Order: sequence, then C-alpha cells, then structure tokens
Amino acid sequence: MSKLAINSQRCTRCGLCATACPLGIIRLPEGEQPRYVADGATRCIICGHCVAVCPSAAVEIEDARLDPAVYETGEAEIAPERLAAYLRMRRSVRNYLDTPVDRDTIERLLDIVRYAPTSGNSQSIRWLVIHNTGEVRRLTGLAVDWMRTVMVSDAPINAYFNFEGIIRSWDKGNDPVCRKAPHLVVAYGHRESLVAGTDAIIALAHLEIAAPSFGLGTCWAGFFQMAAARWEPLQRALDLPADHLPVHAMMLGYPLLRYQRPPKRNPLTVAWRS
Repeated sequence: MSKLAINSQRCTRCGLCATACPLGIIRLPEGEQPRYVADGATRCIICGHCVAVCPSAAVEIEDARLDPAVYETGEAEIAPERLAAYLRMRRSVRNYLDTPVDRDTIERLLDIVRYAPTSGNSQSIRWLVIHNTGEVRRLTGLAVDWMRTVMVSDAPINAYFNFEGIIRSWDKGNDPVCRKAPHLVVAYGHRESLVAGTDAIIALAHLEIAAPSFGLGTCWAGFFQMAAARWEPLQRALDLPADHLPVHAMMLGYPLLRYQRPPKRNPLTVAWRS
C-alpha cells in the first residue's frame, strides 16, 4: 500500500497534484495539505504524476515497490527538428559485429526502458537477456526446429512465410532468424495478463529508439517470437518463471554497417475530423 507524503514546509497548496492525478484520488481539503481520498492508498497506481508535477518538490509517494534512486531533472525537452532527424535515422539492423556488448551497457539501456508507459502503470514486463552468443545460436536452432515441424503440417501459417527457404539457409550456416546477433533481449509477462503484449511492444519500441544513443543496433526478432509463442521445447529452453510467457524478442549488438542518410518513405496519410 502506498503513502502520500507531503512536505508541509514546501507545499504551497496549489492543487496541481490533485489535478494531475489520473484516478482523482488526491483531494485538497480547505486549509489543509493534499491527502488521499478514503480508499486512495489502495487505489493508487504509483504513477508518480503528483510527484512529477509539483513545482516545489513537496510530494512523495512512499511505497516499498519503488526504486529508491533519485534522478536529476535535467533538460528533458528536445527540439522537434533534432528529434525528427534522430528518429528518421533509425534502422532495423541485420548485420552485426562480433564484438559483445558489456552487461553494464545493456542494463543502462534497459533502465531507460523502465520508463516506457504500461497499462495502468502495471510495470509488469520482465526481461531475459540472452548474453552468450552461443546460447543465442542454440535457441535460434530451436526456433528453426519449430519451422521444420510446421513445414510438414497443413498449418495455415505456411502460406505466409517461406519457412523452407529459412531452413535451407540455416542449414547452410546462415542465420535468417536472428541474423547472427550477439545478444537477444526477450520481454516476457504473466500468461494471464491482458495487457502484457501491448506493454512489451511499447517497451521494446523504446529500447529500439534508445539503443542508437549507445552505439547499438536492434531488430525485431519476429520469426524467433513466432516459435517462442508456439514451440514448447523453445519455451522450456528459455526457462522463464512459472506462469510467464515470452511476449516478444529483439536482436541487439553493435552494427556492422553505418547508415549515412534516411531512406524515403511513403507520404503521410491522415484523415481529419472536426
């Protein structure tokens, strides 16, 4: 259960904390400092809007689940032109150097990704980092084994993907599934969660966007995830906690190629209603 802690020396009773609260569980009684409504402590989703909006830093949420780290405010604004240039240079990286990425760098990257939005601030996405390159290859081989079983079945998915070509390429020593990426990042969640799929995609999108700032490249491991969602031998090999399933995976490593300019894209399509 969370506790709303107000520094009475700093609080100006401006009411911004109550206004920002998405659940409306903070009230500002006449002549008093902000407090939870009757059941506010149990309903609070510890999103931290009240803490973030307070101009005098008078609000804190005390909850044992929260990371005690304190971050500097810093300069959070980025000019639109600068952000546009950065995002347009984002590439799906399918050619990697053999150089491994140290664990500290990956943890710093994932620490940023913690701040990706989640439904109801559930923060329920967990991470498995396959750091050993040999283990990435072994797991990828299991994904290919799934394709072999699909190939000899009448599964409708055969009509959409060239599994025969992927298997042939793998057997020749190539890796069309994980592109010989040195590392694989797997986002997973509870099997009963209704929102883990969406939350994981959002989190991995943040990872993909943040990775180039570390000099890293990423690519969505779609074929790997297809197998991980369906192939029990691969699920056993991932060895996730009980009642949890892989939601999506992403390749990670130092890119072999350096891209010089953004490619063209289709024109923007937007409909306006007023």
